[in-house]
Amino acid sequence: MKRKLKFAILYGSTRRKRLGIRFVKYLHDQILKNKHISYIVDPLQYKLPLLDRRFDDFDKKKVPVAVKSIQKILDKADAFIVVSAEYNHMPPPALINLLNYYYKEFDRKPSCICTYSVGDFAGVRVQSPLRSLMSQLGSPPIKHGMYQPNLSKNFDEKGIPNHSKDAEERFNIFFKELMWYANLLTGKKKS
Repeated sequence: MKRKLKFAILYGSTRRKRLGIRFVKYLHDQILKNKHISYIVDPLQYKLPLLDRRFDDFDKKKVPVAVKSIQKILDKADAFIVVSAEYNHMPPPALINLLNYYYKEFDRKPSCICTYSVGDFAGVRVQSPLRSLMSQLGSPPIKHGMYQPNLSKNFDEKGIPNHSKDAEERFNIFFKELMWYANLLTGKKKS
């Protein structure tokens, strides 16, 4: 019997009528379909204030509820999937704010960068800064990810792709590698 791994999907968009949540829903559903555990960390749900100190800098009795809730998810996660759009060639401010609250929660756990856009480029320019940031946090990014161009044309509001076979093949490329690293780095048996 394979062990269930825990994946935290870290999403960064807070724009009105955001489309990236479709991609997040798809990734979440695919993780569940593969019989693993998925947590979505959405800045609109948790409403983190602008960073003025990291989780570890708070008096443990005065940690804001949202900060503490996310910390619990990150702490128990075996791996991270960072989902990002590209805002002026950079990650969204809410995503950077979210990531910088934490440090040791990421340590020695693999990550994957998945980007998207409404155009043809799939957010490719934002991958490098996110890879650098995740490396600095101690969460080495794997080489593969899922890069989704033309998101609004290819996924509906529920996260269902128009071309499910293609989407699933691209998902499996990175997910198998991410599972391999998660099992290796967390000391669990291979899935």
